[in-house]
Amino acid sequence: MIKQILKISGFAIILFLIAGGAAFLTLTLMTKSQETVIIPELVGKDVVYTLEILSNLGLNTKVTGSEYSRNIAKNFVVSQEPAPGEQIKKGRTVKIIISKGTEIVTMPKLTGMPLQQARIILEENGLNQGNLSRMYCSAIRKNSIAAQSLLPGSVIGRGAD
Repeated sequence: MIKQILKISGFAIILFLIAGGAAFLTLTLMTKSQETVIIPELVGKDVVYTLEILSNLGLNTKVTGSEYSRNIAKNFVVSQEPAPGEQIKKGRTVKIIISKGTEIVTMPKLTGMPLQQARIILEENGLNQGNLSRMYCSAIRKNSIAAQSLLPGSVIGRGAD
């Protein structure tokens, strides 16, 4: 009885190994037979151009988000995954993030404000201080803003001086 159970178990194990090996070889041959493409550089390219290029290469495109960029114009690619030069199979997906362009902010009114408070407001709005000149004015408290070069209410890009 034990010999018979061992014999059946042995056949089952051999059959399982043969079926597993055949499945592995089949999947390996199927995946190796697919064509591969090299991912082009997409960062800084127009989104319509990017969609056309990837479509012509037989790849899918997924826009995974958008973000503000001071260096890349609106509706151009900010980043991509996989990276340029990588090799992937046709039919796979390339993820891209699209630029919203430069984020704009309204210049706050700084005149009459203490210098330290003005610096905090500029920092909170993502603006740079720019040039600072000191002068004496009896009408303005010491270490306060007497004038500003950009008028309050001016629309400027975040990070501008």
